[in-house]
Parts: sequence; structure tokens; C-alpha cells
Amino acid sequence: MNRCLFLILFLSVSCFGEGLEEFNSFQRQLSKEYVTQKIRHFLQGSKEIENYFEIEEHALILFASPEDKKKGNAEYQLFFGEAPFFEQKKSLKTLSHAKIAIDPGHFGGKFAPLEERYVEMEHKGHLLRFDEGTLSFLTALHLKALLEGEGASVFLSRKGIGEGAFPEDFFDWLKKHPELWEKGVPLSTIFLRHYNRLDLRERARIINLYQPDLTILIHYNAIDSELPHSNQTKPTLQNFNLVFIPGSFSQGELASPEDRYHFLRLICTQDLEHSFTLAKTLVKSFTTYLNVSPLKPHPYPEYGSPLSLAEGVFSRNLCLTRLIKGPLCYGETLIQNNLQEALALSGQETTVQGIPCPQRVVEVSQAYFEAICSFFQSHGEL
Repeated sequence: MNRCLFLILFLSVSCFGEGLEEFNSFQRQLSKEYVTQKIRHFLQGSKEIENYFEIEEHALILFASPEDKKKGNAEYQLFFGEAPFFEQKKSLKTLSHAKIAIDPGHFGGKFAPLEERYVEMEHKGHLLRFDEGTLSFLTALHLKALLEGEGASVFLSRKGIGEGAFPEDFFDWLKKHPELWEKGVPLSTIFLRHYNRLDLRERARIINLYQPDLTILIHYNAIDSELPHSNQTKPTLQNFNLVFIPGSFSQGELASPEDRYHFLRLICTQDLEHSFTLAKTLVKSFTTYLNVSPLKPHPYPEYGSPLSLAEGVFSRNLCLTRLIKGPLCYGETLIQNNLQEALALSGQETTVQGIPCPQRVVEVSQAYFEAICSFFQSHGEL
């Protein structure tokens, strides 16, 4: 295709989708092979999303809808160049000068029953009870102290146990929305379907406002934990670690302008490459410091069928992995309802900033810390 026709095509799509003009600096900077492989390897979790894009010889073309694709109405075109990938001018800093965001997953405390993220098991006449939101917050607090000890600046997305990032308390917010609870809908359903979504978007907003060099999302895992007609948690013999990074857009997940913006962002930037490198380092650190193996590569419907990238590393289009900009890892470490882990995670052998804390949480924090240190030490080779 000649240069004149290229220019005509470029000018014909001057009305870009929402925010997509941000990627104009990447025009003719990425090769077709690079973009194609990145989509296939990291981003395409479902064939259905091909209704919203097309890879032609000269460009990646985005469409606002399947109907627009049939009509050939392009929303945005990213024209290919000869370079394998775009060399971003901003490089990662050393750890001592880095800005790191940490998102302690869930809320914990009084909200643990509403968000259905707690473990309650009987063992030899004793009740083991703890919740993921509290564990993740204590892990984040200790990790923050370790990182700040190395000179890093650290931002926590929430400030306490039983707190989220959304500025309005759930019950105050609920009073303003009687249309939700007057129908007899369970509070846990309202919390998960409505309030939690607001909170997740607020976490992403304030983290992006901070503009971190790296974001760590801390979670603990549980599997097959429900017992019928019981509030107690079903124990399991399984125990493993895994890490999610962005990608794996599935059916319906390119339907909004915001979705397509982040799809294109992940193609153009090296956020995915850095996230993948960090994730492999983090899995190795979990294995070494926690003595627990990673989850083997395989399709896992219970996790939304993420793309298996490496042992313990999966690409998954979660709200926060999609919305947060920059390199990130979403850790899902340990199986809380494994009996040995439950015994360890329900303990209070130590404290973090004066709060009683299991020693196992300190070990998890150390694993995150060692992985982050290794990542920054080797980032010049990325």
C-alpha cells in the first residue's frame, strides 16, 4: 500500500474512540508480528472478541461493535511499523527511588461475612476463624515497611481492616439506595454486585492517580470451600500459589470504549511484558519462601478460564488487572482452607504495627518483598 493511501486511511479515522488518540505516538512503531503475537499470547481469551478488531497487513483496526466491523466502520487504526516493539522512554527506576502501590484485597473485619471471604473450621474442638481481607491488609502493612526500609515510596489503597477505598461506608451508602434492599435482596448480594464494584473502581482510580512504577495486589486463595447448609468452611488437601497479570479478554469484554482503550494500552505499552517478568519472579519467590508449589498450567474454568502463560502465571481480565496502569501482579497465594494453612493463618504469634498477626503472613510479605527486590535488580535486562 502506498504512502498516499496510508495518509488517507489515517485521516479518515480522525474521530477516535474515547481516549484512543492517546496512542497516536505508537503509530508505525510496532510490527504486525509483535502485535499479533501479543494478542494471541496474552490478550485473547475468547474468539468472540475478534468481532471488535481485525489484523490487516497495514494496521490493527478496532471497531465499536460487530455491526461496525461488518460495515467496515473503523473506530481506530494502529498502523504497523518495522520495529518489533516500541522502546518506551520511561524506564523502571531502582527500588530505592521507586513508587509502589499495594492493594490489600477485600475489606475484612466486620465486612468479611458480607463479602463472603472468611474461613471458619473446627479442629480438635477448637474453632479456626479468620478472613482474607484482614490477612491481606496485614501482609500489605508489613510489605510496606520492608519496602520503605529500602527507600521506596509506598501507597496503600485502603487504610485499615474493615475498610475499602470507596469514601462512603457501605451502610451509609445503602441508606441512599432503598430500591436495592426494599426488594428483600440479601445484603451480601447488594454488597458484592453494587458496592464492591464501586470500591474496586475507586481503588483503580487512586492507584492510577499515584502513578506507581509497580502495583502489587495481595490476595489469599480458597477452593471448594462451601459446605451445604453450614457456615463452616470445607477443608481441602490442596495447596498452591498462582499470580494473575492483565489480559485474556473474553466474550463481551471489548464492548465498551473503556474496554477497548485498555486492550489497546496493553498492546502498545510494555506493561504486560514487565508484569509477566515480575509474575514469574513472584511465583519463584512464593515457592522458595513459602515451600508451596505453583499451580500447573491448565485451563481452569473456576477462574474464568484464564490464559496459562507459565507455571503459576495466568492472564486474567479482572477489574483491577484491566483498569490499573503500569506493571502489576495479582497474587493469589496459599489455600486458606488447607488445614495446615488454616492452622498457620489463624495464629497470632507476632504483631504488625501493634496488630496481632500470624507468622505465616510475615512469611508471605517476605516472599513479595524478595520478588520485588529481584525484579528491580534485574530490570535493566528487560
